[in-house]
Amino acid sequence: MNKLKSVIALSVSILFGLNGCVQNGMQIGNSLTLCCPGNYSEYEDYGVQVVDMPNFLRGYVVDEFDLAFQELGLERNDQINDLVVTLSYEHVNLNPEQQNIDPFFRSESITEELRYIAVIDISMKETSTDKMVWSGKISRIHVVAPGEYMHEERARGAFLQTFRDLLAGYPASI
Repeated sequence: MNKLKSVIALSVSILFGLNGCVQNGMQIGNSLTLCCPGNYSEYEDYGVQVVDMPNFLRGYVVDEFDLAFQELGLERNDQINDLVVTLSYEHVNLNPEQQNIDPFFRSESITEELRYIAVIDISMKETSTDKMVWSGKISRIHVVAPGEYMHEERARGAFLQTFRDLLAGYPASI
């Protein structure tokens, strides 16, 4: 329950920061939550772990993150690496009566509009020490009518730009 309260508090702050995003296409908000306790000049390779990400998002969200992170000079290697990047997904329904409705499972019997915030937490730990060295979040308010689906092609570009914006706070060595 405390996690839900924390997410709701974050959601309210995001709502103010993203006011109007629902009407403005695929705009995604971002915030840096931890920076700079690491030895960034020593990091060359990273691995990726994905937690609780819906299958339809997993592939292209990871692809767009990889592209943005590799632009900073790091290479992905899921076997041997200096950093482990974890992309964790969660959503918060904004209507308390809809807390038990999964927004990714749309049955014909659901006739109500869903409103929720999708959040992806990005955390980075040093592989050798398991010490957290960087983290941030991206989020977007969604309003989904019955029968709607994810617009992947538009979302790809929005994810890439958001990851680039967020990673501008990563102290790259290049």
